[in-house]
Amino acid sequence: GEVSPRRVVAEVTKALGGGWRRSRETFLRRLAWRDLAYWAFWYLPTLPDAPVRRQYAALKWADPSSKCGPKDACSKLRAWQLGLTGFPLVDAGMRQLWVWGWMPNYVRHVAAS
Repeated sequence: GEVSPRRVVAEVTKALGGGWRRSRETFLRRLAWRDLAYWAFWYLPTLPDAPVRRQYAALKWADPSSKCGPKDACSKLRAWQLGLTGFPLVDAGMRQLWVWGWMPNYVRHVAAS
């Protein structure tokens, strides 16, 4: 079944009372992002398989399993994955992802762009 975000907030507030004030903002923000994702998949049912902007469909993606030449897209992809691009913030974020298994939200935005 479905549980509305309002119901989730009401039940958590009832269960925890005032003891969750410090984490309330983070929880509500994540709940909002979750609902935004659900809405996006409902509104754009092809989102998991096709880009939102049609011009991106023509982009050729590197195949990470192919052999890499020194200057082809595959070697650039591999450098990005390993944190060896030469852009310090991107490299630090990718290396953190390898070591810790996560990276902060803003670093994800930088590393993905």
